[in-house]
Amino acid sequence: MNTHTHTHTHTHTASYEPNTSVLFLNHASILLKKGDRYLLTDPWHQRPSFGSWLPTFTQYIHPTYIAALGKKLSILISHGHDDHCDDDLLSIFDKDIEIITADFGAPSVLNRLKKLGFTNIKTAKRAGLKISNGFTIKSYINPMRSLDDATYTIDTNNGFVVHCNDNWFEFDDDTFEKINIDIQKYSPKNVAFFSQTNSASGYPLNYKNFTEEEKLTILKLKVKGMVVQGIKNALKLGLNSFYSYAGFASIFVKDKPEYLELGLIPTGKYIRDYLLDDEESKKLSSVINVKDFYPGDTLNLDNGEITNAFISNADYTDTQLKNVTLSYYEKNGVKNQCDSYKEQPVESFDKNLFLYFLKNLNDFAERKIKSDGIVFETILGKIFEIEIEDIDVIGYVAFGDDARLEKSSKKPNKRMTVKSAVFNQVLNGNILFENLYTGYGAEWERFPKNEYNRDIVMFIVMFSYVYKNRLSALYSSKST
Repeated sequence: MNTHTHTHTHTHTASYEPNTSVLFLNHASILLKKGDRYLLTDPWHQRPSFGSWLPTFTQYIHPTYIAALGKKLSILISHGHDDHCDDDLLSIFDKDIEIITADFGAPSVLNRLKKLGFTNIKTAKRAGLKISNGFTIKSYINPMRSLDDATYTIDTNNGFVVHCNDNWFEFDDDTFEKINIDIQKYSPKNVAFFSQTNSASGYPLNYKNFTEEEKLTILKLKVKGMVVQGIKNALKLGLNSFYSYAGFASIFVKDKPEYLELGLIPTGKYIRDYLLDDEESKKLSSVINVKDFYPGDTLNLDNGEITNAFISNADYTDTQLKNVTLSYYEKNGVKNQCDSYKEQPVESFDKNLFLYFLKNLNDFAERKIKSDGIVFETILGKIFEIEIEDIDVIGYVAFGDDARLEKSSKKPNKRMTVKSAVFNQVLNGNILFENLYTGYGAEWERFPKNEYNRDIVMFIVMFSYVYKNRLSALYSSKST
């Protein structure tokens, strides 16, 4: 086991300034309070993410109370995924509110926030950004993992929060060293380490390569690996506790009720009782305490103590709360906002637009490889095939070479099968291409079945936003 041990030197001056409290709202959304100032991370209320995700649990404090804080509030947006950046929720906040995100190479998050009307947007880098409430925020982008996501640290002067959001991966050496330096001045009890504990992709549930039994086994092992790596990151930093978040969502796809049934609720109790079940992970859990931290619970960063919510998890089970949440979405029509529950418009399929889409996906990949060097070169020569199953249309991209409306002579590395009505929504810029993968809007295969081809998925994710926000409109303007 790779661990790092050191002695924390506790030098903060909590007696001269207010304590910092951390409230768990839902998913990856936490609310920090110090005196009369607040910092909100990754807000998500009930706008479907990826066309099919809804938060389980619901947000503990209704957004109106948070928006009423006005300039007492700052907001940290870790990245542009809808379960971390809810446009509908953000629309109710003052337009001059302080918003912080990372200094990403691509401008998609900044453009999105500006489109919503926000005028006071700041970017945090590794060097750090001191915001109006006195907190110092740093961001860490690992280009080997993603170019549009980051890990953040929040130094409150009497405590320290590591906001990993979706970055459960092993820290690169430079990120670890820099966070480790900053964390030294605090005792472990003053540090809250939050890391993702659930699957944020379509694999394995929407893959046709696997049986239902195989999917269950793969999903549990996949999530377990994410949790274990997150715990190892905390251990390497010399900490003794770990907070589960960024995994509390349920999947709503019409005629696929198994997605709801298979969805995990990765609370501390679930992780301890069901996931950490082998010798190595049990040993880890004996050193790192996976905390019980539910929506409404509050952590005092000054002493590390947790105060349970007024209605706490002692009064309900995880399953009870999930079932009531699902019933709420059903009876209040929230579920009907998901892609597969909406009535699809009847329209013809534009093959020229399909070819335009494929060619731009290939061009996008080539530009990214040139601008970012060898990080993504593994995609060159790989084939991605899209089959529009109800109209017998097939197209493919041979990355770095060609894009055509025909079946490739070679077996693809990854194949997507989708209905024309759904793919029309992507082509017309109404929904994200990523909704078909992470949002379970299509079925997928990979060849060979045990090769992930993560590079193809990463390009799908990145290209989704470029196509929806710019390229689809550009095609429409040229064709009119």
